Amino acid sequence: MNSHEIIKSLAFFGLEEIDSQVYMGLLQTGPVSVGTLSVKLNIDRGKTYRALNKLRNMGVVSTTFSNPTLCTAIQPTDALHTILERKQDEITTMKNLSQKIIQDISCTEKNIDTQELSSFVIIQGRSNIYSRISKLLQKASGTVYIIAPSEDLLRMYHTSIPERIQTIKENGVNVRILTEIADEKIMSYVTRLNPSEIRTGNLPSKSRMIVEENKQLIMSGALNGSMDLNDEGDSVMHTNSAEMACNMFSLCTLLWNKSKPVQVIVARAKVARS
Repeated sequence: MNSHEIIKSLAFFGLEEIDSQVYMGLLQTGPVSVGTLSVKLNIDRGKTYRALNKLRNMGVVSTTFSNPTLCTAIQPTDALHTILERKQDEITTMKNLSQKIIQDISCTEKNIDTQELSSFVIIQGRSNIYSRISKLLQKASGTVYIIAPSEDLLRMYHTSIPERIQTIKENGVNVRILTEIADEKIMSYVTRLNPSEIRTGNLPSKSRMIVEENKQLIMSGALNGSMDLNDEGDSVMHTNSAEMACNMFSLCTLLWNKSKPVQVIVARAKVARS
C-alpha cells in the first residue's frame, strides 16, 4: 500500500489528508518540533499546528513540555486502537441515550397520520447519508436497487450497510447493485457488500440512487472521489413519494436490464488473459 492509499484509508478513521500527512511525517522523523516538521513536510506552519492539535486530541500524537515542544507519533497499532475505542464509547453512549430521548420526545409529539403525506428531506454530510441509506435498507420489504459509482460502493463497505444488506436478504428481500465497470481490486470490495446480484454497465451520471419500489428513494447529484467518510460537501434527497420512487424504480429496472452480470465480465476477462 503506497502513501496515497494509506491516506485514503486513514480518512475512514477521521483523519483529513493534511492530518494523515503530518502523522505519517512524524512516524518517519521521530520526535521533532512543529517548525522543523512544517519545513520537512512543506506544509504551512499554521496548518501544521492545527493538524497536530487535532491529532493530539484524538490520542494519536503526544507532545512534550520542553521548549521547543517536541511532537511524537503514537505507533499505528495503539493509535488506531485508541480511535476505535473512542468511537465504540460514543456508540455505546448514543445507544444508552437513544431510548430515553425517544420517550422524552414522544411526550411532546403531536399525533398526526403521516401515511398519506409525502416528505422530502435533504441530508447533508456523507456519514449522515450512509446512515440514512442503512435505515432505508433496514425497513425495506421489496426489491432494492443500489446504483452508484464503484468508489461510492467502496466507501459503503466501511459502514453498516453490508450488515443491513445481509439482514434483509435473510428476510427474502432482493438487493441489486449496479455500477460501472471497474478493476478487479475494486470489484472485490463491491462483491463483499454481498447483494443478491451485481451488474455493471453505463451509468447515466456520477451519482447515487437507492430506491425501493413505491416506497423510498435516495438520490444525490454528482459525487466527488474523496474517500473521507465525513465529507460535509456530499448531500442527497430522501423522499417517501410513491410516484417518484416508482418512476426511479422503473429507470433502475431499465438500466439493470441493459447491464451485464459481474460473473460474465470476469469470465471474459479471464478468457482474454489466457
